[in-house]
Amino acid sequence: VDDDDSRSEVIMKLKKSNCHNCYKCVRECPVNAISILGNQAHIQESLCIYCGKCYLVCPKDAREMMGDLNRVRRMIKRGEKVYFSLSSAFSTFFRSTSFKSMGLALKKLGATRVEETAVGGNRVMEEYLKIIEAGEMKNMISTLCPSANFLIQKRFPHLTSSLVPVETPLEAHARMMRKAYGDDIRVVGVGPCIAYHKWSDLSDGGKLIDAYITYEELEQWLEVEGVEITSDEDPDTIPVSNYRGRYLDEVGGMFRALPNKIKYDYKTWEAHGAESVIDMFTGVDRTILKYCINISACENNCLGGPIIRLLNRDDFHGKDRWLYRLKEGMGSGEINPSEQVEVNVRKTYERMDVMEPTPSEDDIKYFLSLIGRDAPGSQYDCGGCGYATCRDKAVAVYKGFADPFMCIPHSRDKAEAQSNLLFDYSPSGVIIMDLDLNILEVNPVAVQILGTPAADAKNKNIREYLGADFFDRALLLEKEVIRDTINCKPIKKLLSITFFRVVRHDLIMIVIDDKTELYEKYEQERRVRQETLEVTQHVVEKQMRIAQEIASLLGETTAETKLALNRLKNSLAMDEDGWK
Repeated sequence: VDDDDSRSEVIMKLKKSNCHNCYKCVRECPVNAISILGNQAHIQESLCIYCGKCYLVCPKDAREMMGDLNRVRRMIKRGEKVYFSLSSAFSTFFRSTSFKSMGLALKKLGATRVEETAVGGNRVMEEYLKIIEAGEMKNMISTLCPSANFLIQKRFPHLTSSLVPVETPLEAHARMMRKAYGDDIRVVGVGPCIAYHKWSDLSDGGKLIDAYITYEELEQWLEVEGVEITSDEDPDTIPVSNYRGRYLDEVGGMFRALPNKIKYDYKTWEAHGAESVIDMFTGVDRTILKYCINISACENNCLGGPIIRLLNRDDFHGKDRWLYRLKEGMGSGEINPSEQVEVNVRKTYERMDVMEPTPSEDDIKYFLSLIGRDAPGSQYDCGGCGYATCRDKAVAVYKGFADPFMCIPHSRDKAEAQSNLLFDYSPSGVIIMDLDLNILEVNPVAVQILGTPAADAKNKNIREYLGADFFDRALLLEKEVIRDTINCKPIKKLLSITFFRVVRHDLIMIVIDDKTELYEKYEQERRVRQETLEVTQHVVEKQMRIAQEIASLLGETTAETKLALNRLKNSLAMDEDGWK
């Protein structure tokens, strides 16, 4: 465990080494808080609501969370009194037997005491009821989900005044535990939420909740320490006395936890999932009256929190386990000391207006023109770039959040244009066929080689023009690329052919080059070389005969000369008397 005890201001990052610039996180982010700049995804903290959608959809595990696990381990190592507030949704993730079993496991890790966050949930619901009975608010938007709170404060700041001025269940529970056990304790929240990481940092300046870890981090910690969750239970771990506080984990739980008479005082409505919340509040102003709206950023509320969904534990069996232990501890008579204290859980929610530059109409038209989307009818609004409309994308480009050229239709049009240029102006003939070798497309050079108009060649079989031998042989081979030079008797040409299998699209493509003229020139040069060779050979042979004849004559002459010279020599050597 390192010694750095500071809390990171950045909660989530997308690792550059893993990011493959696929734009999936951009398309899935409900508040467009992801930007792709320099082929790297970045999270814009000013817009982020920490819902974890980008973590869930990333196909390359580029996610990185600045968690508090090491801080918690340092607290325990220093011998501090660490009190855990465990979300009641734990049974969905761990599939454990009981809350007391979880308490025992956490005690083995060094926890001083373990309680359910539902303790704070009950206190929050009591305060909601007081507000309703007093008629304090003309409209009520729940504040149980920190991610949904961020969404209202940032995306719909004009509705912040309708947020119920009450703390979240974890904040309320932390306040209750500090009142019951002393302000010198360390409070650590544990749950399926990512937003609570940031919410804990902001709540009372980070002094109310000392740290927050997710179920995933807890699971890793248990594994590292070799601690298993068994059926054994801790006798000092006490489940919440009023199980109704656990209802807040499920969809519709707030209305189940409140008395039925609320239905007669307010019109009730629910929206779960950030997209649903955005859809519901878009266009809503302060003129609405007598609505009590329960919202959460996760579609299945806490039972489908991002950490539960991330590890694929948001399923029937997990919820069944949660329902099985919903009334655990009821009638035991045991009550946590924290449940018996009085604390003020009221809270004022401030607007978090995001101040961003607003582009002019000319700015939008300019950015649209960069990708050819400024003409009437050219804006497809396909959403492939992650933005609902082309105009939204242009606004994001203006703000510096997006690459103007990341447009799927634009990229496709550009690729098609480049492909067409390559196809039409290729110096080689290109023919595209189906798997039966029926011609689908031919480029101008191929038309010239085949000697027939493109319209006449289409839908005809390539064998009619180039013969069957090469293609029948190529189809039998399992190679994707085959090269050969063949004599095409139907068109009386010699062609160099490269045969491609385009397996993904069930197509066959050939690239052909006419070698007929080159071959004829080569043959002519070969014949000239052959004739020259024959003439040269004849001359050489004739010269050899002449040389041999000359040599023969020279040999006879040389012998006669030698004989005559010897005679002359002998005669000169004799004296006048005939003596030597």
